[in-house]
Amino acid sequence: MRLGARIIDILIILVGGGAIAIAAGMAMMALTENDSAGGATMATAFFGTLALYEPLMTHAYGGTFGKRICGLRVARVSDGQNLSLGAAFGRWAVYQFIGIVPFGGLINALSCLWDKPLRQCFHDRAASSVVVKRRWGTAS
Repeated sequence: MRLGARIIDILIILVGGGAIAIAAGMAMMALTENDSAGGATMATAFFGTLALYEPLMTHAYGGTFGKRICGLRVARVSDGQNLSLGAAFGRWAVYQFIGIVPFGGLINALSCLWDKPLRQCFHDRAASSVVVKRRWGTAS
């Protein structure tokens, strides 16, 4: 389920972030008549979307659209509540950093298969979070 959620989120980021980036870049080029300013705006908008999507969604709703569609949510290990914005951002940042390390992303993703008892990946452990099945009918 986590893999399915990640694939959905990648598609959302590519399509949504791409649309936002293109719109922002075209607006900047129209305002400045400068192609390089438009390109820089596009890159900033895309990476801004990438950096904000997962932490904001995890903090506010307990998970991204992908996790919500797949019936999952991210919760604090201590009390089951949504992560603070700082913890959600830290969890995302650790995930990104591990992905830069050769084979780090693969090992991180697979680590939930052998972790006991909570099936946490490394980025979950870093944020003291756990991914659980969403209980339908609850607000988060």
